Amino acid sequence: MGIAIKLLDGHLKGQVYVERDDLAEALISTGQAMHASFEDQNLAVQQEAETPESSPAKPISRMTIAELKKEVARRGLSVGKGSGKDGAVLKSDLLDTLS
Repeated sequence: MGIAIKLLDGHLKGQVYVERDDLAEALISTGQAMHASFEDQNLAVQQEAETPESSPAKPISRMTIAELKKEVARRGLSVGKGSGKDGAVLKSDLLDTLS
């Protein structure tokens, strides 16, 4: 038997799928997932495939901080608290988010 769950963290955050009962209950009890119904499956949005038209013109390692911030926003990502002084977002934080 299986239980429909929605993951709450990790790279599959928001994905809804059916997991074996014991694994689903373990994920729910540790706060990594919540019960879901099959109607919730439309909440899981697949990321668009990158095409030459949608990918950046140059490698992210050569982008400026402003360009990196635009690329983070374009991909729908967030950096969170930066590793700089007083939580400032550094170029390395932006690169980590994009990789």
